[in-house]
Amino acid sequence: MTELLNQKYRDQLVTWIGKPCHFRLLYKISRDGCSATTFHQKCDGQGATVTVLYNTNNTIYGGYLSQSWNSNSACINDPNAFLFRLQYNGSSNPLKFPINQPTYAGYGDRSYGPSFGGGSDMITFTGTINSSGKYFSLNGSVSSIGSYYSLNGQNSNSITNNNFQVTDLEVYQVLDGPDPKKTKFKMAESSLLDKPWRKFPEFNAETGNKLKEELVDYGPDSETGVTAANILLIGQIGAGKSSFFNSVNSIFRGKITSKARSGSFEHSLTTVYRKYNIKDHNSGQTLKIRLCDTRGLEEEFTIDPQEISHILDGNIPDRYQFNPSAPFTTETFGFIRNPHLGDRIHCVAFVVDGSTIDVIPEKILKQMKAMQSRMNQRNIPQVVYLTKLDKVCPMVEEDAGHMFHSSAVREAVDKIADVMGLPRGFVLPIKNYESETILDQNIDILILKALKQTSDFTDDYMEEQVEKMVAENGQGRKEKE
Repeated sequence: MTELLNQKYRDQLVTWIGKPCHFRLLYKISRDGCSATTFHQKCDGQGATVTVLYNTNNTIYGGYLSQSWNSNSACINDPNAFLFRLQYNGSSNPLKFPINQPTYAGYGDRSYGPSFGGGSDMITFTGTINSSGKYFSLNGSVSSIGSYYSLNGQNSNSITNNNFQVTDLEVYQVLDGPDPKKTKFKMAESSLLDKPWRKFPEFNAETGNKLKEELVDYGPDSETGVTAANILLIGQIGAGKSSFFNSVNSIFRGKITSKARSGSFEHSLTTVYRKYNIKDHNSGQTLKIRLCDTRGLEEEFTIDPQEISHILDGNIPDRYQFNPSAPFTTETFGFIRNPHLGDRIHCVAFVVDGSTIDVIPEKILKQMKAMQSRMNQRNIPQVVYLTKLDKVCPMVEEDAGHMFHSSAVREAVDKIADVMGLPRGFVLPIKNYESETILDQNIDILILKALKQTSDFTDDYMEEQVEKMVAENGQGRKEKE
């Protein structure tokens, strides 16, 4: 019988679980019958599992336990557990809800089906449920959902429609490592091309040193009066926005560093607007490029559009503490009323996780599109830093130097270019330093080349702004005459 969990939702679950893994179907009520006894016979002692429910509203939701199910009539302790929603009323809309009291992650009892939150957040069913022919009317409950799991502003209706009429319920065993079948397929799908799909410098020490020198020597044109180019990093939480700054900083420090807070968390770790300077350890020089970091994009915490405008226009000072309940306004303390060209943002880099392009939530896309509209009004250039491509292509995971020979990476670049409405040449594939403990020449080159190309775009913007100011000043003099 067909497994209902499609590949993009499997990939999303793998991302949330946080390690390479794959799934094996243990239990399916449309095949095995909806019985607590059968569930425990097939699922007890099987290690980590994902339980997935498919209701008649075409909503998909469920829960993950890293510990085994049991029939001990006791709570299951699991600090890694989470509930989730993958789809709502037919639309892809993934959300993860982490455990906040691990002692009560699950409940194992021979008369209960899968039960999360000590038996209070989500009880799927008890006893035996017969099919109506089209669906199963489960006798479980989500009335107390949120007792032991953090819902981040959601509720039982927005997660499950409060609907326990399900067409199916599946329990998958979570096995370590990538799916052998999928890996074999992807290796063929991601085979290395004979010729690179984009012209790129050779991956060698000479290229790395040259790019570093060019960036150390870089400076905005003296006519602009700008001392350093400002590049704004914007991205969904977990995409690698702050990690990009840490990676750049590591390259110029000559060792792995972590100045900006980064990691995979439910809410943005960036709570302060920062204009980070980069210092080259060898020369002692501070680069004339600043990486500006702002809050990560979240579904349930929309960034105020006017706040983004203030960032773009240079009204927000360095180290401003964001307050979700009180957006930055012209009356906020520290508001820069007459920003110079050097205060403004000169280029925006959208940081996007290349392994989750297909499941970017609609709310996140809408936020990015709204931001792009404001950037376009100001003629601010935009690029995409496409990260985590080692998850897309096994060969890139082995060697980042394979980036421009990978057909899977090329496909990811094409996809995000279409999504963002940008030329493909403005999508820059990179790999951040995440699990590495020492620097890697090929990772360095990808990051340095992306930063160099972005700095070229900042020059274009500043040159255009200077021309605009000269023209406006000339027009002003004519009007006075």
